Amino acid sequence: MTPPQGSNPPVSRPEGGRWRRADTARFTADFAAAGRSQRDFAHDHALPRSTLGHWLRRHDHLPEAVDPDLAAFFLSQTGEAFLRRLVLALFSTFHFRAGAGLRSLGLFLQLTGLDAFVASSYGALHSLGAHLEADLVSFAQEERARLAAQMPPRTVVACLDENFHRDQPYLVAIEPTSGFLLLEQHCPTRDADAWQAALQEATAGLRVEVVLVCSDRAGGLIKCAKEMGVPHSPDLFHAQRDIGKPLLRPLAQQISNARKELEELKAAQQGWQEEKEQAQAGPTRPGRRLDYDRRIDHLGERVEQAERELAAKEGRLEQAKGAIRQLADLAHPFDPKDGRRLEVDQINERMETPRGELELAAEGAGLSEAGWPAVVRSHEWVAAVLALATWYGGVVTARVQGLGLSEEAERSVYEELLPGLYWQGQVSKARDATQRQQRRELSEGLLERAWGEGGALARLDAEEREEVRRQAEELAGLFVRSSSCVEGRNGRLALWQHGQAHLSTRRLQAQTALANYSPSRADGQSPAERFFAVKQRPLFDSLLQRMPDLPRPASKRPQDG
Repeated sequence: MTPPQGSNPPVSRPEGGRWRRADTARFTADFAAAGRSQRDFAHDHALPRSTLGHWLRRHDHLPEAVDPDLAAFFLSQTGEAFLRRLVLALFSTFHFRAGAGLRSLGLFLQLTGLDAFVASSYGALHSLGAHLEADLVSFAQEERARLAAQMPPRTVVACLDENFHRDQPYLVAIEPTSGFLLLEQHCPTRDADAWQAALQEATAGLRVEVVLVCSDRAGGLIKCAKEMGVPHSPDLFHAQRDIGKPLLRPLAQQISNARKELEELKAAQQGWQEEKEQAQAGPTRPGRRLDYDRRIDHLGERVEQAERELAAKEGRLEQAKGAIRQLADLAHPFDPKDGRRLEVDQINERMETPRGELELAAEGAGLSEAGWPAVVRSHEWVAAVLALATWYGGVVTARVQGLGLSEEAERSVYEELLPGLYWQGQVSKARDATQRQQRRELSEGLLERAWGEGGALARLDAEEREEVRRQAEELAGLFVRSSSCVEGRNGRLALWQHGQAHLSTRRLQAQTALANYSPSRADGQSPAERFFAVKQRPLFDSLLQRMPDLPRPASKRPQDG
């Protein structure tokens, strides 16, 4: 009988469950460095020896095509950490941002050979993606509460618009200066009451006050602003469309008809010229000869007249377009040339010229009746801009006076600091490179004079300067005449909804979180950091810490035969 053999005393084993991939890589590296037997190493580290042996044999389960050096790297601690970052970047960049499907992600893993180290099946990636979506939503909720507790009080503008997917409205609200999404949610209705309730819920717990609403003049949005007791700013793009549509389309049609008539006259003239040449080249026919020259000259006169009429019609169209552009260029509270503050009467006086040109274009084209809606709408929009300028001037005066500055410092804020910050924000909205450069130079010159050494603002202490700067930046962003930011977001949502039966609430919340807490501009700040004026935690690093273990690829079954 074989005598009994002694065995090591039982060791405490970890609770049931899977070992984390990072732990397995660490234990494998420690075993290779220890130079001890599997039994002794497993005993010292409270590991089942069979489990340690399984980890050491992972190389044997990899496909033959996998390079040994590559396998050694991805099974190491460094390789495992890199693989986690790579998979998270793959989801963040292509799945959450670009809308790539999970099967495309799986194909990427297969083509790169990474499917030997991380599962590439749809089910495995779906579970991981769902976990990451939930992590995004949790991060956004936690950061919002943390940043809201530290943010200074703010007055903000809300740009509002609806989006639709299969007749289901989405309510979208953005603070335009920072680009922060205040609201993005499904809602069964889109009337004023629904908007007001949604905005109140979205701003609950935030030290913000909505003082202006900018939208496309939808009835529910105008009523919402009225019930909130704040002014409404009409969107510039929709205003230009409403002004131009009843005027530019008939003018363009007149040009099209004039070009067609001119082409017909030229064709007739060319036809008589060719017939004349044929008659001259052929034998002389009996009877009276046609007076080709008279007919050709007569058509030539008509061609010249048609060309003059076409040029006049094209000139009226350009005149109307220029007037509409000029109305937009003049809708600013500060002079675009020298930056000085403009009174409401001055803005109104400047807009008289383009409004008159619109009337002349309509009358000159014989569109007095058809073009009248354009003239009426231009007057309505100018009235709305003047009302906005009146409100803005009152807010600026009250806030600047509340700073308690000297008369010289107040004058510097009005004449240099505020216009400098305003035109700085308008640089990216310029029509072309020339206008962009002009606005940049104007803003830089004004800000340099405002904070120049020896100036009234430079003599303030550091705390007062910071408060003046913060208040001025906020005031410069309150004159909002365009809701293009929310229109762009709606376009993004439309891309997401394309080809999908439904954009789930969790997916929409994850998209909102990604838009708010990811760096989006050259300064490296996220919209949340600009909105709350507080540094946030890095989104990617936080997701990496929350990220679950990467799914391992299934073991390959041996092929029969």
